[in-house]
Amino acid sequence: MIEAEQIVSEGTRLQPFILTGYHGAPTHGTVTIQAFDREQRWRRALAGLGKWWGVALLSVLIPVAHFLLVPSFFVYGVWQFFQRLGTIELAARARGTCPDCGAEQVLELAPRWRAPQPVTCRHCHRGLRLALLDPR
Repeated sequence: MIEAEQIVSEGTRLQPFILTGYHGAPTHGTVTIQAFDREQRWRRALAGLGKWWGVALLSVLIPVAHFLLVPSFFVYGVWQFFQRLGTIELAARARGTCPDCGAEQVLELAPRWRAPQPVTCRHCHRGLRLALLDPR
């Protein structure tokens, strides 16, 4: 078990957390967090914008549906741009044990890293709360 945050590589760290449920003792888990500096955020944002505007350009070739697809992909590209530009930390590979059923599993987290956050057990389908360890 990891008691404190560990640096895995530049911009990536392993963060321990606690999972609490309806009953049972809280359990521990870890999540890999990718941090982005200003330049990386701009690069990701422009890549997302370019990807969806490219899809919008290609959807011009689809008869009738292009009246809906082109503006939708255009707006979605702008939305992705601002989402990626504002994402400082991205959570990936979260793993923990459900305090209610005891199943060890990969957890699905919100794309932007925040704690506490709600998660759901894949086995018993109960709501869990992911929180950071108390720094004592």
